[in-house]
Parts: sequence; C-alpha cells; structure tokens
Amino acid sequence: SKWRFGGPPDYSLTNLCYLKQRTKEHPENSLEKIVENLVKTWEMERSHKIDSKQHKTVDQDKFMISANGGKKYNNKEANDVGNYNVLLDACPAEIWDKENISWENSHEKFHSAFAAFPWEVLEVYSGPPKVGFSWRHWGNFTGTYEDNKGEGQLIEMFGFGTAVVNDKLQLCDVEIFYNAEDFIKNLRGEKKVEDTNSPKATCPFAKTVAAENALAEKDSSWISSLVGGLMKMLVK
Repeated sequence: SKWRFGGPPDYSLTNLCYLKQRTKEHPENSLEKIVENLVKTWEMERSHKIDSKQHKTVDQDKFMISANGGKKYNNKEANDVGNYNVLLDACPAEIWDKENISWENSHEKFHSAFAAFPWEVLEVYSGPPKVGFSWRHWGNFTGTYEDNKGEGQLIEMFGFGTAVVNDKLQLCDVEIFYNAEDFIKNLRGEKKVEDTNSPKATCPFAKTVAAENALAEKDSSWISSLVGGLMKMLVK
C-alpha cells in the first residue's frame, strides 16, 4: 500500500481512549461490532492510503457517500477532497468553506484540536444489505481550533447513518446525518458543549422524533379533553 505519511498509522492513543470512554461494549462477531470495525477500517484507509483503488472497504465501482443531504461523492472524489470535506459539505461557507479547504488543511484543523478522536456504534437498526445505525464521535478538546484554545472539555457528536453493502461487506452507498454546525461552533467557542453534548441536542433525527412525540402528546391531550367533554354531555 502507498501510505500518505510514510507507513501504517498508529492508533494506540485513539484505541486507549475508545476503550476507556466508550459507552457500548458490543460482543465480538455481533452485527454492531462488524459495522463498527468496517467504518473504522474505512476511515483508516481514507485517511492514510493515498490510492483509492487500494481501499478494500469500498466497492470501487458503486461507492457513493453524502452527509446531511449534501453532495454525493464517488470513490475518487471523496478520496481527493478528504473525509472532513465530505462530511461537512452541507455546511454554509461561514461554518465550513469547503471550496477553500484542502485535504491537508482539513485534517490539520482537527488534528490540532484533538489528540485522539474515537468513534463508536451505539445501535444497529437493520442488517445487510442496508444497514441503519446510530453512532457517537468524541474527543477532549486539548488543542486549538482556529485560534480558540480548548480547555480539555469533552466534545461529543451523535448521529445516524445508513450504509448499503455488497455480499463482500464492502460499502456501496453511505449517508450520514448529524449536527455539524453545533460541532464547529463548540470548537470555535461560540456554543457551550453542555448545550450540545447529548443525542437529543446533536442528532437531527432525535430532534425530529422529540418534536413528533411532543406533537403527538399535544394531540392526545386535545383528543382526551374532547372525549371527556362529550362523555359529560352524554351523562347529562
């Protein structure tokens, strides 16, 4: 393999933080563990193997990826711009100016902010060929992001994803959803982490579900009042 930084990566610190700070411990060979390992290996290949044709985790001909309804990148395009530009593609330019941020610049931004940035699968909702899963990405902000110095605070992202895989368990079509803007605002110091460090605060799907539940409760209360009123009229 052609390695971007001269050799295979060392994930010792990230793996240590993952083991100490993860919130789920999935059994080996479980669907959750398989999905988690697949995504982690894909991220490693994207970040460290220069030639996208050497990436074994993706279907070379079918692979597409998008985030938050943004542009769908094919295998070569995604490799050329880098994971961060893909995953932040839908952000407005004042949050993430993808047109003026190179592969190298994007990685330097986050490597300067976090010494380690682990990722875990929380739940898997459907099995192959289309896998639906929720996830958590986190790190202690000990570095600097755009001149804002971190104080070691824990910054977490929660999100949802779908991944279509082939019979070799290679990724064919990936869609990721999460609150990217809150994440960047945390790093800039524009938003407090305590306002965003929860699944309900950072996952667009959780917000939608919460809103729907609140609406359902309101509707249920209105219907109950109506039924109660009708019963009183019938009794009279």
